[in-house]
Amino acid sequence: MKNLNGRCAVITGASAGLGVRVARALAREGMNLVLAARSAQSLEAVAAEMRGLGVKAIAIPTDVSDDSQLQGLVDRAIAEFGAIDVLVNNAGIEAFRSYHEIDPADIHRTIDVNLTGTLILTRLTLPHMVKTGRGHIVNMASIAGKQGPAYGAAYGATKAGMIAFTQSLRCEYHGTGISATAICPGFASDGGVYEVIRKRVGRGTPWYVGSTTAEAVARAVVKGIKQDRPDLIVNFPALRPIFTLCQMFPRIGEWIVRSTTLRFLKRAGKRTS
Repeated sequence: MKNLNGRCAVITGASAGLGVRVARALAREGMNLVLAARSAQSLEAVAAEMRGLGVKAIAIPTDVSDDSQLQGLVDRAIAEFGAIDVLVNNAGIEAFRSYHEIDPADIHRTIDVNLTGTLILTRLTLPHMVKTGRGHIVNMASIAGKQGPAYGAAYGATKAGMIAFTQSLRCEYHGTGISATAICPGFASDGGVYEVIRKRVGRGTPWYVGSTTAEAVARAVVKGIKQDRPDLIVNFPALRPIFTLCQMFPRIGEWIVRSTTLRFLKRAGKRTS
């Protein structure tokens, strides 16, 4: 989808962090926005900022783990703008701790918000995209979905599911005008899950793991839509060669991920208990 001007985008998790940056990036492209998150007050503030950029924007308080609220979100978007051209599944929560200590309720919540919400909202949106013959779905995954980290089993599993879901959508809807992109950020230094963990732990990841920024992730979303990219790993230094190595030599990949993230995420997990 080369021209985004005047089109409509629905963004979940839009009240803070990466969601706000993505909203700004799409607003600069001239897209009208339907912003969804649980915090009504914060969401309306973001919508007001987007309207200041010259586009139409509405705020719809939504819990993505509630199917009825997701249906209401889609219905309102269609009523307001007549179509949903881009869906950004950005809502997500983290769950970093020893797996034998994690509360089963937290496992359910992580899956419901990160993965099930993405699957259901996409299912509710796709009939409208099929009707118009156009649409792009952006799934905000993570490098944790490329190679699951220690102390992040539930989180990594949901992000891996989002990547596989994206691949399936691209195969199924090829040639219909509908496509999908998985965005796989590294540790974003100014937004997203990493910012929360860094504040909790009091330090960042080792320099050789690298990081990214929320602005870089937002630019990647626009790039993924316009260039129809299957996935984009957003990190410096580049990690795709490392993940290719992990696929070719699983034991080496396991050692790399374990040695680079073990201590950091273990500290993060202990601070949540």
